[in-house]
Amino acid sequence: MYYLNSPIYYILALVVMVWSIAVQTGLKSKAKKGSDITAQSGKTANQIVQEMLSAHDIYGITIEHKPGELTDCYSPKEGKIYLSDTTYNKNSITAVAIAAHECGHAVQDHENMPIYRFRQLLAPAAGICSMAGVYIVAGGLLLSYAAENMGEFGYFICNLGIAIYLITFLFYLVMLPVERDASRRAYKDMKEFRWVGEDQIKQTYKILRAAGDTYAVALASSALTLFRLLLMRGNARRRR
Repeated sequence: MYYLNSPIYYILALVVMVWSIAVQTGLKSKAKKGSDITAQSGKTANQIVQEMLSAHDIYGITIEHKPGELTDCYSPKEGKIYLSDTTYNKNSITAVAIAAHECGHAVQDHENMPIYRFRQLLAPAAGICSMAGVYIVAGGLLLSYAAENMGEFGYFICNLGIAIYLITFLFYLVMLPVERDASRRAYKDMKEFRWVGEDQIKQTYKILRAAGDTYAVALASSALTLFRLLLMRGNARRRR
């Protein structure tokens, strides 16, 4: 099949894979280094969350522990900020940075940030559409090869699958600026309220930036999948 023999696809896939490994390795390294450095203010992630919420006149949100690593998240439906084992009640600069980032999402929600609202609207369907879109396109391609008179229908099914997958791609497209903005808010408040020392703020920024890069990789991966689906549709088109 043509899409399996596209050198451009394989080159891009290799680039994304190498980039992903580099980003993940860099994030783990920076986060680990930061977890060994106590925030100069001495305040824990939990205290930072409370102060940041109060600073933005946000009330009614509770803090809860969520077992595991990288399980930190803000749940707007529950009105809770979950902090992981490595963040909850910890006072390292990594813990403070992660907690402030999750607070950044709470601030976005409180301010009714349009792009944040749009991301939340897409979120429930994104995971389902990711798998469904790929399977539907694959099914359309198989139909186009099943019989000569199925080419037109197979092409239509491929287009349907791509349209469904576009919801997932759009989700990742808006997720990146939302995550970057949450980190920007976190960095601004950490610097303003001096939760970390002046000599620690650069390291904290690197942690936030590295975490944001993982969403850039996710967007690139989604774009790569979309490109693969378009190549698959090209096969179905030739069977029409």
